[in-house]
Amino acid sequence: MKSIIQKEKECFFCKNTNNLHLHHIFFGPNRNISDKNGFTVYLCAYHHNMSNESVHMNRELDLKLKKYAQLKYEKKHTREEFIKLIGKNYL
Repeated sequence: MKSIIQKEKECFFCKNTNNLHLHHIFFGPNRNISDKNGFTVYLCAYHHNMSNESVHMNRELDLKLKKYAQLKYEKKHTREEFIKLIGKNYL
């Protein structure tokens, strides 16, 4: 699975390389879309789902990742293509 966001296998936020989880930025019904389009990042447990500072507990942090993924996608695609794919504009 190739991420359009990360090259290194480390936590996207703190650069920790231990106890990493693969996070699908657009999850639920869009999980397969995340897989196919590289909308994934590695996160340590703390930043994934084990603290109030994790993307699953902190909506602001979750939105930050979604916006960043959209920006990366739009370097090679249009906003209309992103909206058609995900169903929403985060920017």
